[in-house]
Amino acid sequence: MRPIRIPPLLRTARGALALAGLAALGGCALLQPSAPPRYGNRLFVNQVVRILDAEEQSPAYYRERGRLEAMGPELDAVLIGLVEDQSLDENVRANSAVLLADRRAPGSMHLLRRTLAASGSDVVRAAAVRGLQRFAPDSAAARNALRAAVGDPSSLVRLTVLGRLEVEDAPLIRALLAREDDAQVRTIARQLLELMEARGARLVRDARGDLRTSGREGAPQIVFHPAWRDSLGGVEVGALWVELPGNTSLVPLAQDVEVVDDVVPAFFDVERSVVAFEAGREIRIRELRSGETRTVGPGVAPRVIPFTNNIVYVRPIPDAVKPVGDDATVSYHVMRVSLLGGAPEVIGQLEARVRPTVHSGASPVRWMVVGDTPDRGFVLRAPGVETFVLPGPYEMPPGNRE
Repeated sequence: MRPIRIPPLLRTARGALALAGLAALGGCALLQPSAPPRYGNRLFVNQVVRILDAEEQSPAYYRERGRLEAMGPELDAVLIGLVEDQSLDENVRANSAVLLADRRAPGSMHLLRRTLAASGSDVVRAAAVRGLQRFAPDSAAARNALRAAVGDPSSLVRLTVLGRLEVEDAPLIRALLAREDDAQVRTIARQLLELMEARGARLVRDARGDLRTSGREGAPQIVFHPAWRDSLGGVEVGALWVELPGNTSLVPLAQDVEVVDDVVPAFFDVERSVVAFEAGREIRIRELRSGETRTVGPGVAPRVIPFTNNIVYVRPIPDAVKPVGDDATVSYHVMRVSLLGGAPEVIGQLEARVRPTVHSGASPVRWMVVGDTPDRGFVLRAPGVETFVLPGPYEMPPGNRE
């Protein structure tokens, strides 16, 4: 039987009918390009998505990301659209949120706050936390949004926000620990709280009215027992000791310790084997295993320099008090010394404004903290204290620099 030959014109007609049928069944995508994104040129958006679609951020990722950082404001609308486009991969949306913050795009902080409060993606909310941290040093709204995120239902978000809190936020961490069930979050929160206490965070009172450090169960604790108190001024003087686990005896440190605003001038090293403390306006270091106490010299307000074995404290400069109306300005040398030994060294000066109406005229260095800077450095700061930038953890002492 001879095959039936279909004329070319008829084949063309049948092809047209088949395409029409696909269109009627939803196959019109074969005939028309998909609708362009609402927030930018298709090709441009696709290029941005290709760069930001990264779960693990490698050096190659940051090289390409650098191209985006240098672009003009035309990129901002695209990034905003990507953050809000719930059809996209959450890594794209998360990386877009952080890039928006790095670019300080207009309206980006408001977008990040809204994203943190309403996004259904844990990854995207965690990215909003990282982005808001860029604004936190200059924005109370950003700081408050971060503090609110301590109660986020996602452990990923809670872990992310823990690393973005300031020393002054120690009460938030204590509140988190009181209700936290996730073991990893509890561990990180407890470690962070211990570091904050060494950096000048206020301590909390126990049932007896003593101030005590936080810490792991079975770890030594520093305890301050007030013997005299100015309740209105928030000034106390009393005894300081260390409670050792499994031991009914105490390790006494001093009897004449001055505490202002619940900031106890004493803290452990990382291993909780050494205590740095102030007594009688003198800095001392106690080695718990040997019982040896080393007197460093005159000074007040010891604080840890994070990620080092060094502490910092201040020593009043003689005859450097300047009356300013009813107030006074006091100048201090900023001192640094190692917990491991050696002589203290002067690393700079700062001034503090003493007001008779604030804590009964106590110097604000009493409640200053070691705070973070946007570039991950550290400073001494407090209301009434001139901000002092601390040396980095790898900076050599002046005598050892070339």
